[in-house]
Amino acid sequence: MLNSFYPVVAGRTSDAQSRYRTLYQVQAGKIGISRLQDELATGRRILAPSDDPTAAIRVIGLQREQEFRDQALVNLQSSTQFLNATEANLANIQNVITDMRGLSVAASSNVISEEERQGMLTEINSSINRLLSTANTKYQDRYLFSGGSVSTSTVALNRDLVQFQGNDNSLLSIADDGQYMAHNVTGQKALGLMSTSVVSTANLSPAAVASTRLADLNLGNGVSPGAIGFTDGVETVTIDTANAASIKDILDKVNGKVKLSGRDITLSLQTNGTLRVDYADGLPGVLRISDVGTGQTATELGIATNVPAPTLPIDGGKLNPILRLTTKLSQLVDGAGFNATEGFRITQGNRTYTITIGTAETLEDVFNAIHRSGASIRADITPDGQSIRLRSTESGSDFSIGENGGQLAERLGIRTLTAQTRLDQLNHGRGVSIGDGAEIVLTRSDGTTFSVDLTGSSTIQDVIDKVNSNVQNQTATLKITMSLNSVGNGLTLSSPPAPDGTATPVPISIYALRGSQAAWDLGLIPPGLDRKDGVLSLNGSQIVGTDPNPQEVRGVFNSLLRLREALTKSDAGQIARASGLLDEDLDRLSGSRGSLGISLQQIDDLERNHEDRQNELKAAESENLDADMASVITELNARQVAYEAGLKLLANNSKLSIFDFI
Repeated sequence: MLNSFYPVVAGRTSDAQSRYRTLYQVQAGKIGISRLQDELATGRRILAPSDDPTAAIRVIGLQREQEFRDQALVNLQSSTQFLNATEANLANIQNVITDMRGLSVAASSNVISEEERQGMLTEINSSINRLLSTANTKYQDRYLFSGGSVSTSTVALNRDLVQFQGNDNSLLSIADDGQYMAHNVTGQKALGLMSTSVVSTANLSPAAVASTRLADLNLGNGVSPGAIGFTDGVETVTIDTANAASIKDILDKVNGKVKLSGRDITLSLQTNGTLRVDYADGLPGVLRISDVGTGQTATELGIATNVPAPTLPIDGGKLNPILRLTTKLSQLVDGAGFNATEGFRITQGNRTYTITIGTAETLEDVFNAIHRSGASIRADITPDGQSIRLRSTESGSDFSIGENGGQLAERLGIRTLTAQTRLDQLNHGRGVSIGDGAEIVLTRSDGTTFSVDLTGSSTIQDVIDKVNSNVQNQTATLKITMSLNSVGNGLTLSSPPAPDGTATPVPISIYALRGSQAAWDLGLIPPGLDRKDGVLSLNGSQIVGTDPNPQEVRGVFNSLLRLREALTKSDAGQIARASGLLDEDLDRLSGSRGSLGISLQQIDDLERNHEDRQNELKAAESENLDADMASVITELNARQVAYEAGLKLLANNSKLSIFDFI
C-alpha cells in the first residue's frame, strides 16, 4: 500500500511542487478507497479482466465448465422425467400382457364354452385397444415410443393389423464430457414392433468408382491422410493426400503431375474397382511405391509395393468400399452388376407386392421401389455398411420375400427361403418333424411310386437332394424333380410331359406315410390332409408347395393378434404358440424395464457427480474471484487515514506565507 503514496521530499521546494506532490497523494488515496469500497459492495476482488489477467482467465474457464455442468444437469433432469413416464407406461403394458398370458393358458383348455370363448375374444380386443393407446402415449408433446420420430404416433391400426410408424433411433443428450445418454426407450426395443432383419446373405461387394469417398474404403475404416512416395531408383517424387476426399482427388494428384526421370506416371481405376499404376509410355522400367514416414496411405489404397522391381503395371488390391444409398447397381459384385428386370415379390399376409426395379440405378432407387409398393416393409443398409436389410413393420401377419420368375431376390441375398435355409428355422422356428425311415411317398406320372427317407436332413438342399438323387427316381421320362418355386417361395415337385404316342399320364402326387407331418412342415401337403395331387399342363405335372418359412414381427401386438386368430379358429396348437410369444414379450418388457432402471441409476450417479464438481468449481472460482473481506476492511481503514492526512497536508500547503520561511 505504501508504494502508492507519492514521497514527500524533505528540504526546500517550490510551492507548486509541494502542492502537486500532495495532490497526487490525495488522488491516489481516493482511487484506492473507491476500489476498496467497490470490493466491499460486490464482494469481488476482480472487477475487470485487467485487474488480474491470469486469475481472470482461470475464472472464465471455471465459469464455462459450470455452465456446461448446469446444462448437463438440466439434460439429466429432463431425461429422468421422460424415463419415469416411460417406466410407468411399460409397467401398464406388462400388466396387460401378464393378464393375457393367463388368458392364453385358460384358452388352451378344451373345456371352455362358446360364451367363454367370446368373452375371451372381447377381453383380447379390449387389451389390444389399451396397448394401442399406451403405445401412443405423449409426454411433453413427444411420443414416448416412436424413437426419433417424436411427432409421429408410434402405431396405427390398419386392416385390423397394427403398423409401426416410428423408428428405432435412440434420442441422445449430453450427460457428461464426451458422454451421451439415451433418454428414451424405443418401441422396437420394449414392445417388438419390427421383425428381425432379413439381411442380405449375398456378397454384394461394390466396386469403387472415382466418386467413392476415401472414408468409405476398407469396409468403412477409410484411408489415412498422408504422403505417397514414387521412385524409379534414381528420382523420388512425393505427393501429399491430406486434402483428398475421394478417389478422383487421388487420381488428380498423380496424373499429369508425377514424373520420374522425365517419364509420366499414370494412376487409373479399373472396372473391378482397383487402382493400376504404370508409366504413361507403357515401356518397362523400375517403379516402386511406398508410404512416407509412418503413414499407411499407399498400403490402404492397395498400391504399395514390397519388392525391389515389381512387375508393371502395378495392380492394386481390393478397396472394399461400403454400401451407400448412392451405390450404383452396376458397382455391385465387384463391378459385374446384375440384371434386375425380373424383380422380386414380397408377400405380407394374403397380399402380394411385386417389386419391379428395372429402371433402378442405385440402391436408393431399389429402396424407394420397395417403400412405394405399399408393403409395410423398411429397407435400408445395415449399420456396418456391408449389406442391405428388410424389416416388416406390420404385426399380426406373416411376410416373405421370394422370386418373380427370376433369381433377383436370391442374388440380392434377401430371399427368405433358399437351399441353404435350415430345417429347424422353418415354421416360425418350430422346424420340421422328421422321424426314422421313409416319411413321404411320391407317385410318378405312370402310377408307380417311390418313398423318400428324410433322415439326416438339416437344410432345404438336403431335402431336394433326397428326392432328386433317389435311386428309384432316375428314369428321365418319369423323374420327379424338386426345386424352389420360381414365383414366390416354397418347394415345387415337377415331372416332364409324356413322350409322344403314349397314353395321357396321371398327375404326380405326394402323400404322407404313417401320419408323418414332414410333408406338412415342408409346405408340400396342406395341414390336416395326407395327400396332394399335381396339376397337369403341357409342360407336365406340378405340385407347388406353400412357403414353410414365413417371417413375422415378434412383439406384443403380434402375440395378441395371433392369440385372437387362434382362439377364433379354436386352434389349440396356435394358442399354445401365442402363449409362448407372450412369454417372450414379458421377458422383453422385463429386460427393457431393467435397462431403464439402470439408466435412471446412472443418471442419479451423474447428477451427484455434477453437483460435487459444481461445488469444487464454485470454490475455485471464489478463491480466484472473491475478495478477502477482513483484508479489504483493514486496507480501507488504512487508506482512509492516509487520505485524511493527505487532505490536511494539502490544506496546510495551501495556507503557506512568508512567515513559514523565516
